[in-house]
Amino acid sequence: MRGIVNSRSQLDAKPRGGFGLRTRRLIGTRRPDLGPIVCYGLLIAASIFALAPIFWMLSVSLRPNRGIFSIPPNLLPPEFTTEAYARILGTPEYLRAFGNSYVVAFAVTVVSLALATLGAYGFARFEFRYSRTLRFLVIATQMVPPISLMVPYFILITTLKLYNTYTGLVLTYTAFVLPFSTLMMISYFKSIPEELEEAAMVDGCSRMGSLARIVLPIALPGIVATGVYAFLLAWNEFLFAVTLTQSVDMRLVTVALALLAGEHAYQWNIMMGFSVLASIPLLIAFLFFQRYLVSGLTVGAVKG
Repeated sequence: MRGIVNSRSQLDAKPRGGFGLRTRRLIGTRRPDLGPIVCYGLLIAASIFALAPIFWMLSVSLRPNRGIFSIPPNLLPPEFTTEAYARILGTPEYLRAFGNSYVVAFAVTVVSLALATLGAYGFARFEFRYSRTLRFLVIATQMVPPISLMVPYFILITTLKLYNTYTGLVLTYTAFVLPFSTLMMISYFKSIPEELEEAAMVDGCSRMGSLARIVLPIALPGIVATGVYAFLLAWNEFLFAVTLTQSVDMRLVTVALALLAGEHAYQWNIMMGFSVLASIPLLIAFLFFQRYLVSGLTVGAVKG
């Protein structure tokens, strides 16, 4: 009996160089957690899938047009050249298209933010007759496909003699941006306690004064998110840009990019260079306002 006890104690005893036999058996049978490995693997694969077109766009823009369809294809340009960017930046028509897009996009952003802020504040703070009906109509405008409104907008803009003008483009884009911008701002204003405004008004501040001094600084993430959304929509829109403009001086970036496709030949390096330059404002807007954009879009998702 004593010998059996001694043999068990020797098996369970920790040797000098490591763990005991029973501890080593438990460690050896433990399975590794594959969850994080699979998760990171999927994220890496998704990142490669998303970044591959951008990498190829940049690579094509830095090579001559004759070396694009080489077999086997080269990921990196065998001959680096910036002739595509030099031609784009040296052509007044292309620079004019970029300027037009900046003017229209910034104008749509400013007008949409001003109107959406006032309208959303009224919906969020006041309950009036037919307020729910009006809010439903605002949501219902998002259910109409834009292409179905192309002919009515064309007739309206030409009747108002705003065809081929900045004003016609800004009004049209604002009509599509404003409903969703208002809905975004309503959610953000509702997340701000009304007691802050009441305290400001008790101290002598007016309703508009409390809006300007208390509410708007707190609602800055929502305002930035709404502004980025309006800018992106105005910058990327093509259908109404090609329908409501005619002259070369009024072309936007999207229209100029579409017209680069020739009848008999394609200047792929110039098209890709144009796409790179057109993507830079969007990239800058996302990098600088990413924090505000995420917080503005997710507000109201969780109710306390």
